[in-house]
Amino acid sequence: MLFRPGAQERLHSIQAQLLAWSEEADRFRVAAIAARHGEQQLETLVGAAEEAHDGLMLLLDDLDRALEGLPAGHAEFSAVLHAQSKTLSLLESVSNSLDVLAGFVQDRRPEAVHLAPRKPMLAAE
Repeated sequence: MLFRPGAQERLHSIQAQLLAWSEEADRFRVAAIAARHGEQQLETLVGAAEEAHDGLMLLLDDLDRALEGLPAGHAEFSAVLHAQSKTLSLLESVSNSLDVLAGFVQDRRPEAVHLAPRKPMLAAE
């Protein structure tokens, strides 16, 4: 198993990722509002929202473990706690948007076509 630094060692990259997810959460929120007003939304947007949701859940687990391992007076405790708070807010926003979008998406994938098996050709035919 590869070594993966804890959340407290990756705070700068976590903050950058939270900034990117914040922008995506805004995009999902705007799309959810548009969907409520009758605009069709693509299924790929729901997939992106699900991916962001899953990533936020994983990050939240990492941050929870980091907070459990840090003493309250540790220098990075407040930064990890702030990242956890931001993650929870984004997770709630993405979850709310995802709930709305999932009910209004337009599936652009073609429908499955079932082909009947061909009758074997007989030599006499």
